[in-house]
Amino acid sequence: MLSIDAIGAPLMILIFICELYLTWKQEHFQNEVKDMLANFAVGMCILSVGLFMKGVAFGLYSIVYGFAFFKPDITIWVWIVGFFACDFIMYLFHLLGHKSRIFWAAHVTHHSSLHYNISVGFRVNFIHTFYRFLFWAPLCLFGIPPWMILLNESISTIWNILVHTERIGKLGILDLIFNTPSNHRVHHGSNPKYLDKNMGGILILFDHLFGTYERESEKPIYGITHNISTHNPAKILLHEYIDIFRQLPQISNFHSKIHFLFGPPSSEKWKSLDRMGKSKSGNFETSVLDTR
Repeated sequence: MLSIDAIGAPLMILIFICELYLTWKQEHFQNEVKDMLANFAVGMCILSVGLFMKGVAFGLYSIVYGFAFFKPDITIWVWIVGFFACDFIMYLFHLLGHKSRIFWAAHVTHHSSLHYNISVGFRVNFIHTFYRFLFWAPLCLFGIPPWMILLNESISTIWNILVHTERIGKLGILDLIFNTPSNHRVHHGSNPKYLDKNMGGILILFDHLFGTYERESEKPIYGITHNISTHNPAKILLHEYIDIFRQLPQISNFHSKIHFLFGPPSSEKWKSLDRMGKSKSGNFETSVLDTR
């Protein structure tokens, strides 16, 4: 696992530097260069915090593994089950990041770029590393060893950086099986038909199974439905959390607060209320119910 990270991280940085240089040479792409540098700064945050949290994750996984219902010998079948299990948890975690506002608050960082290149793969909020590993912990109860989970996570991370490119087109039948650049471009599109589609980690099979697959049929419009238009790493990381903390006190009902935090991410109605800053708490809560 450590050797994969030791090789993968420098390789990803090298690829980023090459793409940055190629982009920098094109004068009309200077805004994209600023975006790439901001993405790199965000990526260095998660790289440093992530290394520490991997140790925390391994510790928790080891404790949970001690209570495993069974511990099978490491065979090819354990590898296969471990791979599919980890990828399925990745799908579920990713889906939750789109369907619950408190989880979207971290994941929106990854979607807020108006561009699509390798550096966007680095644009990941470090805050989610403090709880992300909890979703994989139950796998240890079913005999998946901690090191195998972390290895799958490292491979998945590298894969999910590399798919952030427009330099690779459609790949035929591979697009029906794997999370390819084409499939992931759809995922980053703010086009209405592309929203909340193609959640897969390495595989795209679970998207077919649960109805979240969409093929690339029109050019994606990158970004989110309310673009933040900034290259400030702090704003990129925290803007949605700031919105949450600003809006939450306006909701007096506890049930509505819970729905606001764990229900679907805010609609344009929420955003307009927040911008106006004039709604009374009763009207605001009515809007909460309207977004269900």
